[in-house]
Amino acid sequence: MNRRRLTLVGVALAALVATAGVAAAAPSDNARESSPASEAGQQGPPGELPGPVPEFVSDIHDLVSDFLNEALDGSLGDSLSDLATDFSGA
Repeated sequence: MNRRRLTLVGVALAALVATAGVAAAAPSDNARESSPASEAGQQGPPGELPGPVPEFVSDIHDLVSDFLNEALDGSLGDSLSDLATDFSGA
């Protein structure tokens, strides 16, 4: 009796997990209809991508890369401070 009950519970749990997985994987009809990308035949996130980052962000990345490659003369903090002063116009 115990073996039969455990088998029945195991089969029921497997069916429940399989059903939940299929339901989670399938997008709802509302999601497909309301997406502008699906209307245009495209996939991906809705909306447009953000604009390019300002030039000073690339300058900061260059300073950090130089610091990590030990090619930076002086300290990273002083270099970043100088860059921030140049950016703020002070």
